[in-house]
Amino acid sequence: MSWEEESIAVAEQKEGMSEEDLRWAIGLDLGGSALKAGLVGTDGSITDFERTPIDRLAGPQSLLEAMEVEISRLTGQAVMRGIEPAGVGVGCPGSIERARGRIHKSPNFRGWEDFPLRDRLTRMTNYPICLANDVNAAAVGELKFGAGEDYDNFVMITLGTGVGGALVIGGRLYDGAEGFAGEIGHMVVDPDGPECPCGNRGCLERLVGAEALVERAVVLLEESGQQGILTSFPPDELTPQQIGLAALDGDSVARDVLTEMGRWLGLAFISLINVLDPDCILVGGGIAQAGPPLFDAIRRTVGDHPMSGTARVVPIVTATLGPRAGTAGAGALALWPELTSAP
Repeated sequence: MSWEEESIAVAEQKEGMSEEDLRWAIGLDLGGSALKAGLVGTDGSITDFERTPIDRLAGPQSLLEAMEVEISRLTGQAVMRGIEPAGVGVGCPGSIERARGRIHKSPNFRGWEDFPLRDRLTRMTNYPICLANDVNAAAVGELKFGAGEDYDNFVMITLGTGVGGALVIGGRLYDGAEGFAGEIGHMVVDPDGPECPCGNRGCLERLVGAEALVERAVVLLEESGQQGILTSFPPDELTPQQIGLAALDGDSVARDVLTEMGRWLGLAFISLINVLDPDCILVGGGIAQAGPPLFDAIRRTVGDHPMSGTARVVPIVTATLGPRAGTAGAGALALWPELTSAP
């Protein structure tokens, strides 16, 4: 069984929790290429998990229908198991006005501006619907079932195509006055840096996102003229995963790229630590699998700039739920609505 298969398998029940104590909800994780869905238990288990490919440009109605199909499927499975789902949680990329249940803006999906997703799903399914940004949902998953279980205050950052963020304060998700808090990817860390589609320059996402990582690797390969693992790939076929694997195998250019990336992340983490004083920072997403070459650079940078007035070292922790985090967290939002900071 692969790591990904293990990560979505049914978890062992937590010690002391009987079948009678379990409650369940439906968790939906809407991503750029797939809808991941399953029944989520209060012990962190996920049953009847399925990953359905989607067309993110198909428009709201097509994706609503895909969600309705999954909710109907999981309702049927719940009936067969004698389970009554408490509700449906949905994690979706973009800016979410969670109190109103609307998608304010989702750059990954066409036609979702100011879209009343919660009301539409409620009418289609008759379930209570909890809606959250996808990284916020993943953070709730880690809070209840993963690396965040032992922490009441943490920042979560996900490293992938973009850079996502979420804040947990006092054991609850914090998403700000209107639901838009946690946009760590758009922290400006280099005012003279590259232009970001958001309109600013030097956003963290433009320095450590997947596109930036590949661009930097190509530049360093050209400048160094070194032969190594990365030179076996055409520049237009290079991926962050290849860079991460090459770094773990000792490729010097790949390690330099991840060291630079770690430094930018470390600088951003210093600001987050000084403002929020968290118990830890959780790092997830595909690029986080690069391991020591990245994390050593992050920790070194943070360690070189300790928080004023304290000698405490804030742990930088790898998120543990992997590709099931969004589904688990969406279900957890429906199971524990009190975890959110908005009604």
